Amino acid sequence: MSHDSVPSSQSPSETGVVHHVLCDGGLSNRFNSLLFGLVLRQRFGGEWRISWPINNWCGAALDQLYRCEVPVDDATIEHYKEHERDHLLLMHDNQIGFAPENLVMNTGLESYADYAPHFATGRSIVYYNDTIPSFAGDEEIGKALSLLRPNADVERSAAEFCREHDIDHRVLGVHIRKTDFPENVDDEGIYQKVRATQQRCFVCSDSSEVLERFDALPHCVVFPKTSFPEKLADDAEWADWRKDEEGRWFPYNITRSSVAVVEAMIDQLILSQTTILATSHSSFQQTARLFQTHGFFLSPPRAASAPAAPRDRRAAETRLERRIRKWKSKLRRLVHGRERARTPDFEIPLIAHDASAPGVATSGPPVTQADLLELIDAIRPWKMSGDTKVRIGSAGDGGYVMPSSARRTNTVLSIGIGDETSFDDELAAQGARVLQFDHTIAAPPTSPPGCEFHRLGWGLRDEHPMITLPSMLKMIDWSDARHPILKFDVEGAEWDGLAMTPSSDLVRFETLAGEFHDFERLLERDFFERVKSVFAKLNETHRVVHLHPNNAGRLVLLEGVPMPRLLELTWARIDAFPLDGRSDEPIPGPLDSPNLPDLPDLQLRAF
Repeated sequence: MSHDSVPSSQSPSETGVVHHVLCDGGLSNRFNSLLFGLVLRQRFGGEWRISWPINNWCGAALDQLYRCEVPVDDATIEHYKEHERDHLLLMHDNQIGFAPENLVMNTGLESYADYAPHFATGRSIVYYNDTIPSFAGDEEIGKALSLLRPNADVERSAAEFCREHDIDHRVLGVHIRKTDFPENVDDEGIYQKVRATQQRCFVCSDSSEVLERFDALPHCVVFPKTSFPEKLADDAEWADWRKDEEGRWFPYNITRSSVAVVEAMIDQLILSQTTILATSHSSFQQTARLFQTHGFFLSPPRAASAPAAPRDRRAAETRLERRIRKWKSKLRRLVHGRERARTPDFEIPLIAHDASAPGVATSGPPVTQADLLELIDAIRPWKMSGDTKVRIGSAGDGGYVMPSSARRTNTVLSIGIGDETSFDDELAAQGARVLQFDHTIAAPPTSPPGCEFHRLGWGLRDEHPMITLPSMLKMIDWSDARHPILKFDVEGAEWDGLAMTPSSDLVRFETLAGEFHDFERLLERDFFERVKSVFAKLNETHRVVHLHPNNAGRLVLLEGVPMPRLLELTWARIDAFPLDGRSDEPIPGPLDSPNLPDLPDLQLRAF
């Protein structure tokens, strides 16, 4: 049974059953339980309540942090123990000895189809889980998150700080988790790296000593906190086992007051506005990224003359957005400011003084028309003298124009597949082994022989659910590879991925085909330099042999130059295809089709 076909439970008017989502533990862990509880509410219906007890890990009530339309109470896990016969408890562990007939370990529920029989029993469900299941999709998480808003005072404090300190995606966000966190966070190493950069940084931490040290750096800002976590017992370590107020033993010797938790959430909202560096695996940082991805908090513009944010620039495109959702659901992040969701990796030299490094804001003169035309010249298509071109995949979105040798490939690396796999399917049918990677879907829409799906995304380090391109390449038998192909459509992640991939890995592929995003940002000098460096790297070993603008993004006028927001480019390795000067083929060419068939294709002249 597919996720979309899971039946909903009966409505409360038919059953009178009330379901509960228990939010316990620390701030971000209880948020995870709340958010997926709201997903289940949308999926299975029924009347729901939120249980948000106060404990030593989180001293703030829900309404001090969020606004939510779902009724809230402060029932504890002990309350549900006393009334366990009235409920079916879906929990990630059995903390206080629930009877087996009343308990289901939800760590073993791996799809909505697994949840459906429990909601179909007619019993009151109590859901409690400190993590969001991996099968939860972005769209349903976004819908559930829309039922929450930050507390008005919290939101106001974060917005005022962002406005005062000019916080946006050009600022590096550094989170340093100390106190009860079990990982060994190298705050000294992070400090030295931050000190070595000239890029502005926002630093947040649960340690006053850490914040004082970073705040002394001229290019760093911190939110001025008044309360921090404290130890329950001064003579014990943060991770020592202690009893909570209900008598449960846990390895957390910590207490967080309501003020400390509220100020932590303000930090979390501010962090979500920055380019977040991966400094740890903390749930705090993961929640900030989730806020970022779904635009949970957007700080107001600094001044009326400031350029509008990507979300605002596209606010008038409602009709186009509807078409994009219909024809290409995975482009939704494009129209909702996807660039905020990209998370560079702190272990990579992001903050070195190197304009080619992803995420580094560079200073310099404004981008001119001459700069843009020089960049366009770097990707003007070349004509192949020893091969012809063919179209592989669908006639519309998902198909790519390639050298005809692509039909003889036995090795394809396909990154970012979404709901359109016609390219992969066609090559697999011709005998190719196709390695598919996409962390945003549970499974591809088709699974023909030859296709191997991995629920992993293209990242800057091997950290689930992300994987680097070099690690993907280790899965390929290069001794037997013929006409290998790299194909990608990763919604903007290509810039960081290509920038950080060695040329020695890219040259392995005879052909590269992908969709390149965000060209409307080319007047931003730092983004322009990143694009320029990526194109220069690819041109060391390959040349563009086909270019097609994706009409889902339309055109923008930059310094008098019409520029598509989205470009599909096919690169051929120089030593594999003799090139005979620049191509005189029109754009679009005879093999091209509009990505959105009910809109006209885009005609280009500058290329």
